[in-house]
Amino acid sequence: ALVASRARRALRRARLLHLPPDHFTAPAMINLLPLKLRLWLEQRYVERLTPTGHGERKLGQFSGATVVDHQLWDQVLKAHLTENVTIGDVAGISTVDYAAVASDGRFDQYLAQLAAVDLDKIPPAEELALYINAYNALTVGLIVAHERRGGPALASINEMSTPAAKVWDVPAGQVGGEQLSLGEIEHHKLRARWNEPALHACIVCASASCPNLRREAFCAARLREQMDEQVATWFANPTKGLAWDAGQLTLS
Repeated sequence: ALVASRARRALRRARLLHLPPDHFTAPAMINLLPLKLRLWLEQRYVERLTPTGHGERKLGQFSGATVVDHQLWDQVLKAHLTENVTIGDVAGISTVDYAAVASDGRFDQYLAQLAAVDLDKIPPAEELALYINAYNALTVGLIVAHERRGGPALASINEMSTPAAKVWDVPAGQVGGEQLSLGEIEHHKLRARWNEPALHACIVCASASCPNLRREAFCAARLREQMDEQVATWFANPTKGLAWDAGQLTLS
């Protein structure tokens, strides 16, 4: 109750000041708050800005030079991702060799690159590709960190949750100098800004039932093509995307 009361007061102050989203989520203001209070505040603010659950941006044509090079992440994916694996009743899965990623220096270099990105120089289409790649890389990073700590084998990424916070709400890494959880990337950097439902086929939460992790990095120049392919591949898999059986449609 105390956390909620403090959050409501802070939210009222933000509304009175007419703070824009980028200011409201700036590390200088938000990172000083307790995690639980910060997540509650940001979620309420996003709900006020985007009552329909998504932002207004649509992906347009990209032209010009690329600011962020995702080549390192592309190399890691091509080296350590295996396609068309079957796990239980789910077929056509892409799996990651996390132990191999943990020993691949290119992965750490890419995480450092994400942390150092200058967000002010990135055009919208490239920003979308950046946060999709960041979500996927930081998801892998959480499991790699668990491996490096010598943690027990995981049957599910949810086993990394604690009584204090779910795995989606713990700090996962930095993008452009801002410490973010996976939930913050999905709900605040992607859904709250973009009206692109296909992005849900592009961000992968390390589960067999998720859309497949793509075996290449997303890039601004091909982003529309890549996103549409992800949706098509996901829905074409009757074991986890879309199934039609005896007149009954089942969606993931």
